[in-house]
Amino acid sequence: MTILIPSYEPDVRLLNLVLQLQTFQLGPIVIVDDGSGPGYRGIFETAEAYGCTVLTHTVNLGKGRALKTGFQHIKEHGPQGGIVCADSDGQHLPHDIKRIFDVLLEQTNPGIVLGSRRFSGTIPARSRFGNTVTRGVFSLTTGTKVYDTQTGLRGFPYSMLDWLCQIPGE
Repeated sequence: MTILIPSYEPDVRLLNLVLQLQTFQLGPIVIVDDGSGPGYRGIFETAEAYGCTVLTHTVNLGKGRALKTGFQHIKEHGPQGGIVCADSDGQHLPHDIKRIFDVLLEQTNPGIVLGSRRFSGTIPARSRFGNTVTRGVFSLTTGTKVYDTQTGLRGFPYSMLDWLCQIPGE
């Protein structure tokens, strides 16, 4: 199992997440620096010192490309096993990441596992609208209701890596 964290201009929350995840011993952690620039090199060097693999884009290419870079690396360098993607800003708690990991391990018919947030408090209208629309489209096209289609907390079985690397767009 591998944890994949795309990251753009992170702060200490990324390092805190790495340290907390290491206590669960879930597997290797791959971080993709999506063109954060020299001002963030210290954060990524510290992550490497903590044992993470850090892949670097020289310019910001977006989260989709960062994920594909990580997927390709995992495909080429292993280990074979599920991949759990999490955001670097601290919004995904280590125990929730572990829950996605556990569900991947328990699957008898491998599929995508999504973390789900319940929105509360002040949510920007644009974010609320976007999630409502994509939730409705997803439900209509798949017949499956998902509360949070925008979550960055996702689990994928290793068998999906070829497909994930070939999805059009960035």
